[in-house]
Amino acid sequence: MSSQVELAEVAESRIATDWGLDQWADRILEQAGFGVTVLDRHGTVMYYNKWASEHLDRKPEYIGNDVRKRHRRAVTNPRFDAMLRLFEEGRVEPVRYVARPYGRTTILVTVSPIRVDGELVGFSQVVLLKDEIQELCARFDESGRESFEREMLPDTPAVARDPAAGQCSSRRS
Repeated sequence: MSSQVELAEVAESRIATDWGLDQWADRILEQAGFGVTVLDRHGTVMYYNKWASEHLDRKPEYIGNDVRKRHRRAVTNPRFDAMLRLFEEGRVEPVRYVARPYGRTTILVTVSPIRVDGELVGFSQVVLLKDEIQELCARFDESGRESFEREMLPDTPAVARDPAAGQCSSRRS
C-alpha cells in the first residue's frame, strides 16, 4: 500500500489509468471559455485565466495580493470572509451567487474549496456571464439543437430530433 493518499478521481475511476490530469490542467483552465480565478486559503490571488483578464477586473499586479483589496463595495469583504469561514469549518459544497461588481455586467459565480489530502489549501472561483447564458438558453428554447448545428456544422445536412415533439425533422442548410 502506498503511503500517498489516493486521489478521488483515481479511487472513483474518473480518470484514465496512469494518466495525470496535471499534464493538461493548465491548458484546460486557460482555454475553458469562462473565468477561473484561484485563491490560496487566505484570499491571495494565485492565478486567473485569460478569459478572466478579458471579461473581469483581473490584472497582473493582483497576483500575490489579497483579493479583498480589489472589492469595490464595503459589504463584499464581510460576505467573502463569511464564505471562507464556511469552507474552513468543513463545507465541501460550492457557494453559488449572482453579482454585479462592474455596474451593468451581471456574473454567475461558483466558489469551491480546494482540498489536498483533506486540508483546505485554497479556493477556485468560476465565473460565467449572465447575458451569455441567457442568450444560449433563449436560442435553445427557440430552436433546440438546430441553432448549434447551424453554427458548428454549417455545411452538413443534419437531422434534428425534437424531443418535445417526439419527431425527427430534416434540416436543410
